[in-house]
Amino acid sequence: MVCLGAFETPDSCEEWRREYALEVPVLPDEDGTLFRRLTSGWVPWSILVGADGKVVFSENEFDEEGFSAAIADLLAGRRPSAAATAAESPMEPPSRASGSTTTVVLGGGIGGVVVARRLRARVGDGHRIIVIDRSESHLFQSSLLWLLNGSRREDQIRKPLARLRRHGIEFLNEEIIGIDVDRRLVTTARATHPFDYLVVALGARTAPESAPGFTEMAHDLYSADGCRDIRDALRRFRGGRVGVVVTSIPFKCPAAPYEAAFLVEALLRRRGIRDCCEVHLYTPEHQPMPVAEASVGASIVDMLAARGIHYHPLFTFERMRPGTKEIVDAEGRSERADLWIAVPPHRVPDVVRSAGLSGVSGWIHVDPETLRTGHPRVYAIGDVTSIRLPSGKSLPKAGVFAHHEAEVVAAEIASQIRGESSSAHFAGDGACWVEVGGGRAAFARGNFYRDPEPRMRVVAPSRLRHWAKVAFERWWLWRWF
Repeated sequence: MVCLGAFETPDSCEEWRREYALEVPVLPDEDGTLFRRLTSGWVPWSILVGADGKVVFSENEFDEEGFSAAIADLLAGRRPSAAATAAESPMEPPSRASGSTTTVVLGGGIGGVVVARRLRARVGDGHRIIVIDRSESHLFQSSLLWLLNGSRREDQIRKPLARLRRHGIEFLNEEIIGIDVDRRLVTTARATHPFDYLVVALGARTAPESAPGFTEMAHDLYSADGCRDIRDALRRFRGGRVGVVVTSIPFKCPAAPYEAAFLVEALLRRRGIRDCCEVHLYTPEHQPMPVAEASVGASIVDMLAARGIHYHPLFTFERMRPGTKEIVDAEGRSERADLWIAVPPHRVPDVVRSAGLSGVSGWIHVDPETLRTGHPRVYAIGDVTSIRLPSGKSLPKAGVFAHHEAEVVAAEIASQIRGESSSAHFAGDGACWVEVGGGRAAFARGNFYRDPEPRMRVVAPSRLRHWAKVAFERWWLWRWF
């Protein structure tokens, strides 16, 4: 065994070895090469090695409860449980005498809406498609940033999910309280719904209450209420320090906190008070969008610097101090701001965990190409999943991936209903706009399944690309509703 000290010198490594009476060598990783390769911010790979010396499990994202269970399995001589893997599951046809089937889609986000609409177009009216969501409306989350800077009203980025009924899809506005994949039942607060096929598209639950001091001190960047509050707070702001902080990883939409910093800076400049303001961004990541190649993160860091935004990577958030408006890191160091905008911790929905669908990472593990779980005819798409990339890191949580995954799952289910084989597969392609303020946006596109690491291309900000994003928003909401 060898210990590595990230960004340490030979002398500091030797001091560390003596302080903790370590009997193994401690070697310096002075420029952080291995650190960047094996982590996403301060979150390392978690690796389990069997008695034969072979790696039986490795995961870039970490969930203490799931990982503890995997260790218990290993000590008991078992492999990680089926829920922790995306094993190929048998796809026997549904046993319905009538030949009709019921597909239940949990969640009315991007993935849920697309899979339901695409599947409806592929199978006859004799097959039921049901979408269940506790919200009455779909919120186009990509546009929350425009709610933040006042260029959108909330009614412009919400669509009633009941409109799905116009397309032959049943919509149930109900709270999901149980999923039984063995008995093939979904239970809500109102009824129990049997299914032949299940698509879990519940997304990631934000948990601001789990970050000490968050609800008393910070504005939530990932909720409509939070973005309205940010908009109003910025309108009242007269000068001082604005802080944008990522409390933990993973989080959905990897570019969002950087876009928020850009838009805040542009708004302060437009109001004529930029000279008496500072904008700071704190994140546990070692670079923006750390799953992508280093050049992508470097280009965003350059854009931050060009706008005078102070960038603080590797900030391991611990808690907030509402009384002093400070955030504190894991080593006790604090930073103060007059206005805090925060990315809340993200969690798998409770109903997913209680159903035994979450794996060691805490998210649902799926086949990277088919999005199958380890249970027959049960799929998961979007932010609720964890997909390991060839680099060992995890596919980012973003709407573009949920959309493409939904297309694949719709094709898979339709083929099975017709008794055919499906050639559809998710290839790992993705793209996103990065708003930089002033009516300009950059654009990044690439393939995340590329071995050994994702390859992306970033195109410089322009007004044309900003309007391309506006056009996409309007097209998407028109096309699917």
